[in-house]
Amino acid sequence: MDWLAQRAAQNPSAPALEFIGQKWDYAALNDWVETLAAQLEAREIKRQTRVAIHLANQPAYIALIHALARIGAIAVPLNRRLTESEIKLQIEQSQCGYLICESELPGPAKRIPVSDLSSTPQPLPARTHPPLEPDAVQGIFFTSGTSGFPKGAMLTFDNHHASALASAKRLGVDLRDRWLLTMPLYHIGGMSIVFRAALYGFAVVLHPHFDVDAVHHALTEEDITVVSLVPTMLHRLLEKYPALKPSSSLRAILLGGAGAPVDLLEKALALNLPLALTYGLTEAASQVATSTPEQTRAKPGSVGKPLPGTTVDIVDEAGKSLPNGEIGEIVISGRTVMCGYLDSEKPSEPFHTGDIGYLDAEGDLWVLTRRTDLIVSGGENVYPEEVERVLLTHPSVSEACVVGVPDPEWGQAVAAAVVLREPCSGEALIQFLRGQVAAYKVPRRIVFVEALPRTASGKLKRTEIADLPGFKDLQCLTSKP
Repeated sequence: MDWLAQRAAQNPSAPALEFIGQKWDYAALNDWVETLAAQLEAREIKRQTRVAIHLANQPAYIALIHALARIGAIAVPLNRRLTESEIKLQIEQSQCGYLICESELPGPAKRIPVSDLSSTPQPLPARTHPPLEPDAVQGIFFTSGTSGFPKGAMLTFDNHHASALASAKRLGVDLRDRWLLTMPLYHIGGMSIVFRAALYGFAVVLHPHFDVDAVHHALTEEDITVVSLVPTMLHRLLEKYPALKPSSSLRAILLGGAGAPVDLLEKALALNLPLALTYGLTEAASQVATSTPEQTRAKPGSVGKPLPGTTVDIVDEAGKSLPNGEIGEIVISGRTVMCGYLDSEKPSEPFHTGDIGYLDAEGDLWVLTRRTDLIVSGGENVYPEEVERVLLTHPSVSEACVVGVPDPEWGQAVAAAVVLREPCSGEALIQFLRGQVAAYKVPRRIVFVEALPRTASGKLKRTEIADLPGFKDLQCLTSKP
């Protein structure tokens, strides 16, 4: 079933999308999508064609998501913050034949400027599209692998459907819902909302990006009922508006993407904000476990129980299940788990997340580490090995270790400890990294050391390195992500 077409048939005049004063009901959005689908097919984009999308948040992005799904093409959303070389690599890895974008970008894919695609519905002859196949791949979402190389998680329509059903069962849903979407659409946390809206018939209030003042106005003046934020966003919001009082319509702030600092939770709960803490991952089509606002208030810090249809277990290094209260790796199973990584076999069941946590006596999940060495800065994932590889190509660098250090705004800041073979400044290393890795991966703090502590087997002692005094020195070299 085409979820958008079905919703347009059932509730044609219901509000579907808002963007800076522009509004579409479901009938108008569906007509636009049908026009786009015809335009894409005219360019020989068809079932199983892989199409990269490199766009800022805008209504055309949402229409494209539905249009590609309608014709059975596979969407490959690209992170807008990646460098040209990183973009080129992901286009090549995913073997995209087309790239829809706003500017010139590298790579072998045929470029389609988004401005060439009409935003005005055109009269079309009656057309039929084959129904969405539940097991068909809807999109390829790049997420860092344990080796630090990007890995494309392939999500099916059934993954999205199961995720939407489970989320609604936990948080509830109302046709009058107005979901404020400031998350980038290339993130699974953003795109999942697009499909949920069509399935349940609520309105998406899309912002081009996160802007503190715009979000404050929306929450206080625009009858928003649900909003998705990462902790950095909430931190900025409460920093500028410490007495935030949203309208009475707001029933949930879905807070995820990174662990929420204790002081941030305390501030938000003191304001009686309806926080719904959530834990999820790209490979599971976003949410895995979520606490309702009532549960968050009763047990701050826990992400609640697994969503209906998802099983969470905690295992030791040998894969053996651990009893409640014991810390181990979080493994999951259920319909939301991806069909596999790009060009690899179906993932093992259950899926090993690499995240560390425990289930308490009531079965609620507590996430302790977002992955063994993973740095989560402002909701963006940074694998140390990726940055280290680039640092080690600098002629002055002998050794390098990249770690995450606590940061009140970003949750974690990227930092690097470096052993030099010849004199070099921190400023020079930061300039060297810019243009080779995305800005959010560039260390904000660099310290120089005589040697890096290692285990007997040669592994870096990252915890010990993260505790270096230099990372706590306010005069330490800093650079904004």
